[in-house]
Amino acid sequence: MKTLRKNFYLVMMFLMTLVVSTSCSKDGDAFDAIYHSLFVTCDFFIDGLDTIYEHYDAFGYRAKDTSDGKYTVTPIGRLIIVEKKSYDDSTSLSSIVNALKSHYSGNSKVNDVFLNNGGTITIDCRN
Repeated sequence: MKTLRKNFYLVMMFLMTLVVSTSCSKDGDAFDAIYHSLFVTCDFFIDGLDTIYEHYDAFGYRAKDTSDGKYTVTPIGRLIIVEKKSYDDSTSLSSIVNALKSHYSGNSKVNDVFLNNGGTITIDCRN
């Protein structure tokens, strides 16, 4: 009887842990669906900061468009510039900045994400 009760409690604890872990979502999860291609393109440049730029000068790597065609990402040294290609949709630049800040909040390579006066977004990865 004790073994049955013990197994019951273990199964219940497992189910509760499963429910809690799947029901809690990060704020970034909503951003991931909307800005996935932007994150992938920016991640390419940020993850390669220590390897790509050892072989290229600041202007040696060209701009890259996101897979959805909505943004152009340009590395300039350790600054990464994000430019919105179309202003037709309802996505505001401030929401893109918030999404990028949320995405890179735990990344030690990214110091800041901010909106420039010219309508572009800068991801600052300077040391």
